[in-house]
Amino acid sequence: MTEKNDDCVLDHEPRKDTHESTGESMTSDDLQRCLDLRRADLDPELFAAALTVQHIRRLIAAGGNGACRLDEEEALPPHHLDAFLARAVETANRTRRFEQEWRRLHRLVPHIQAAWERGQVLFQEDLARAMTNPEEMEYLSMIDFAEDCYAAVDARKTYPNDLVLQAWATNGYMLAWWRHFPAGEDASVS
Repeated sequence: MTEKNDDCVLDHEPRKDTHESTGESMTSDDLQRCLDLRRADLDPELFAAALTVQHIRRLIAAGGNGACRLDEEEALPPHHLDAFLARAVETANRTRRFEQEWRRLHRLVPHIQAAWERGQVLFQEDLARAMTNPEEMEYLSMIDFAEDCYAAVDARKTYPNDLVLQAWATNGYMLAWWRHFPAGEDASVS
């Protein structure tokens, strides 16, 4: 995903597809046009469809988490994203609305899944190292340290040129962290 290709989430190739009025695909330009509330002829259904694509893009870019900080309850596992995107592609093919966008997003899932799983492996590696060092274990057990000094650093080292995969690796790392350190054991949470 580090190279520019059709799987890119945030960098889209304008005018790659043709407009819906011709009975063909809608483009990224169409997506922006459908989000422009200044247009008097804006169709609310198209606006809702465009807003959904935009929201899912942002959710993917944020590693499946809508909050500033990862949250155990809100973190989205990739299999839920995969199931939704599969349905979105089917619906888009039927409605002829943003089908290229939905397919591009769906093609990201294997990369996202791999990064998420890699994040869990990175946690296990850090945990094994911390088991032999009580001071390091103390830091790893604190959620803020775990996310900022372990998960984010490991993710940047693993995916240095891909912010999306960094976010998903961090998501996977923190999921493994939450499983290992239940909320009551975190020294930084009162």
